[in-house]
Amino acid sequence: MKNLLLMAALAVSPLMVTSVQAADSSTKITFADNSYCGSFTGNIKNGKVFRLWLMPDQNLVIHNVGDDRINVAYVTGPNGRLDGDRYEDSTSYFTERKGNHHMKVYGNSSYSSVEFCAY
Repeated sequence: MKNLLLMAALAVSPLMVTSVQAADSSTKITFADNSYCGSFTGNIKNGKVFRLWLMPDQNLVIHNVGDDRINVAYVTGPNGRLDGDRYEDSTSYFTERKGNHHMKVYGNSSYSSVEFCAY
């Protein structure tokens, strides 16, 4: 009986690992050396989730650098959703804890340019 349970666990464990890896389908934002900003250009009309590793007390600014309009649906950190302040074509958030932060952004066309900066 123990062997049967062990074989079943070994058969299922690769599937569990695969599902965990597939669960985070966000796009990682990276900054160039000596830069505080990274960007994405492409289709976000149906919404796209981005992730960025940030430290506590950083100011995250999501800025529209394209010709269309963008909307930041949410920003979440390790403690949950963050409240943001919207200015003309930017939205600003202050981080609470270090860790991955996820941002869902929508554009109103099939071609958008978004910049993510952390100060």
